Amino acid sequence: MPAFPDLLAMSAAVFGVATWVIPPVRYLLSFRKGPRDSLSVVGRVIGLFVLAAMLSVAGLVLALLTLVYTDRAFWGWVGLGLSAAFWLALVASMVISDILRWRRQESGQP
Repeated sequence: MPAFPDLLAMSAAVFGVATWVIPPVRYLLSFRKGPRDSLSVVGRVIGLFVLAAMLSVAGLVLALLTLVYTDRAFWGWVGLGLSAAFWLALVASMVISDILRWRRQESGQP
């Protein structure tokens, strides 16, 4: 099957892109209906993390299979890089928001 390495390599990159696109779009579309209670937003955020984790794991598996079994390593590295960049950006944004909140509390602003 000569097309299998190409399919495997491109699917790793597709899941890397899907990690960036699908969870935020699903989160934004979930606000079309009004929240039923105060915990619905918490459930939406948890759903965002779970969906992003599932897409990242699928992309990770496909990227590792690409790197191990095919000679098309570029797309495997792209898939790994996209998933890693998503999680690093998420962690960085949480750290920055905590720092900004701490500075506001220190200065006495609400």
